[in-house]
Amino acid sequence: VCGHYDCGGVKAACSQKDHQAPLENWLANIRDVYRLHQEELDAIIDADERHKRLVELNVIEQCLNLFKTGDVQRRRAETASRPDKYECSYPRIHGMVFEPSDGILRKLPIDFRYYLQKYKKVYQMYESKDFKGSYGDA
Repeated sequence: VCGHYDCGGVKAACSQKDHQAPLENWLANIRDVYRLHQEELDAIIDADERHKRLVELNVIEQCLNLFKTGDVQRRRAETASRPDKYECSYPRIHGMVFEPSDGILRKLPIDFRYYLQKYKKVYQMYESKDFKGSYGDA
């Protein structure tokens, strides 16, 4: 998942203006990210730094949205159950942010294990044990 600083969508989501459908529907997701992290974001005095952090938090939340999908969970649990065949769970999800001013794409330091453990009771549908023994050679 890749976001970028100086994002017009994030700036629009932070304005108190009705951008009308379909754009307004898309901006609601960014506003939800702000709502989830409002305390942290409101503590940032500098507007540019707050914008950058909201871009990063939006990337993190979109990565988590991918982790929450049944298809991704199923495949990750399935591959985790086969250490003989896979070195890690797949697919692997990465959060990145592009900085237009210097042209550098940066990987965000996201501890997905923390988030996956934190929200396990809410979102986890599959575990690797669900797939153990379902293969002829397992």
